[in-house]
Amino acid sequence: MSVRYTFINILRKPSIIFNKYIQVRNGSYTASPFLEDVGEITTKFEKINDPNEWKYVERALPPSIIPEPISKDRSASGWKPQGENLKDKAYFIQRTKNHMLPVYLKISQGGLKRHTIIKKIQGDINVLEKELLEFLQPESFKPIRSQVNEFVGYIRINGDFVNATKYFFEKRNF
Repeated sequence: MSVRYTFINILRKPSIIFNKYIQVRNGSYTASPFLEDVGEITTKFEKINDPNEWKYVERALPPSIIPEPISKDRSASGWKPQGENLKDKAYFIQRTKNHMLPVYLKISQGGLKRHTIIKKIQGDINVLEKELLEFLQPESFKPIRSQVNEFVGYIRINGDFVNATKYFFEKRNF
């Protein structure tokens, strides 16, 4: 008996190899058994209306709203609040619910493709793209490609320019 013949037989039917089973399914999904209803599950619990015990439960629950940040010029982490005089600008970038800039890095194809994505843009998105590309172009050796989606309100830039984009928005007081 050859090694090849033995290996093929092992793959064709369930056998024991080193005390482990190899499962081979020789059929379609219809060969699987149907799930059965296990009936009513009875879990014992006790209902308590004591407010002194409820305060311990409230500590474990996540907060229902995100608190407004304390107004400082700059925090210790480097975070800056959104500017106040933004009505005279041609565009506006809305902060996320956690008061952060909506600038993200999307990595695809196993780390080979990197895209910087800027979301929540309102106003003239083409002016923002033009100003941003003029700012980013000296940092790149080749022309920077970008995609503007006016309907959704985002800009996608080929390459990793997340920190440079956040710096651009901080200098413009967004």
